[in-house]
Amino acid sequence: MTDDIFKSVALKNGISEDEVKREIEKTIAEACKNPNAPINKIGNGKVPTPEEVMEHVLREIAKSNLS
Repeated sequence: MTDDIFKSVALKNGISEDEVKREIEKTIAEACKNPNAPINKIGNGKVPTPEEVMEHVLREIAKSNLS
């Protein structure tokens, strides 16, 4: 499912999926610089991958839709 999201974003913006992931990786790395940022809870002590972040976001959305 996450691959579909990356592909969709790439097509919409006329760039490659790799470029989408690289840009997301840059944003994640920047966000992780704040030790109090919630994103730091995702990567099991390391900087999470774009796929890990997307999976987390999708799980959170699913949880909120069930409430």
